[in-house]
Amino acid sequence: MALTVSARSRFTLPSTPALVRGAGLSAALGIGLSYTADYADFGRWITVAGVLLLIFSLHRFGRSGPDPAIVFELAPPRKKKKKKRKASTEAAAPEEPVGADAESDSAGSEPAPEDE
Repeated sequence: MALTVSARSRFTLPSTPALVRGAGLSAALGIGLSYTADYADFGRWITVAGVLLLIFSLHRFGRSGPDPAIVFELAPPRKKKKKKRKASTEAAAPEEPVGADAESDSAGSEPAPEDE
């Protein structure tokens, strides 16, 4: 099978939260630079670029839609096992023991018939 790979790479913008942070920092840096007399013109342009980038990034952030709702679902309650009722002692007769022990038990309780 032939594998085809596109040589064209698409430019993707940075993630929206990173873009908002970068735009806010550049706007704040521009305001700070505008405060001094030495960098007033440079700071003014950094501030304008930061605010425009902030507008773009907030617009992009709003267009991406709300995050999916967090649903906290509890597990369904476990069903309780039904307890089986024990059979009454009168209805269930105990079984007689089987084997060699049964012969010795019966021999001890009743006298064995004697051969004459």
